[in-house]
Amino acid sequence: MRKVLWVLALLALGTGAFAQRAVSFRLSLPPAGLGLGLEAPLERNLAFRGFVDLFPGGPSFLAAGEVLLKPDLGQLDRDLRGIRPYFGGGLGGYFAAGSEVGLHLSLGVEFLLDARTGIFLDGEYFYAFGGGRFGRTVIGANLR
Repeated sequence: MRKVLWVLALLALGTGAFAQRAVSFRLSLPPAGLGLGLEAPLERNLAFRGFVDLFPGGPSFLAAGEVLLKPDLGQLDRDLRGIRPYFGGGLGGYFAAGSEVGLHLSLGVEFLLDARTGIFLDGEYFYAFGGGRFGRTVIGANLR
């Protein structure tokens, strides 16, 4: 549990070093979990997202970093401005009684409420190199 608190504290303190970045608050089902994340733009339609989700029922947590292709549909049609579908993946680690490292994949959509706030719905899948796997749905908010 102390490791989780240290990771969350480092993530919270690290957000001050990233100007123009988004802090994510995440709720996942199933398994039920709460999390914090940090999203940083890399290019016009690319973003890096790192997050830590805590699953109190375990206790366990999932930490991952991924690169997302995240275009704004407003580039195609002004009426769709603020709708940002995305997909991508990266590496993740699931830490419980037996720790696993593997691939983490995401597919979702973010709706920008204004220039600094967005809500998102995300389908995520974790595939451990050792054979374990699980999928989940995540809802949350990004604050820029």
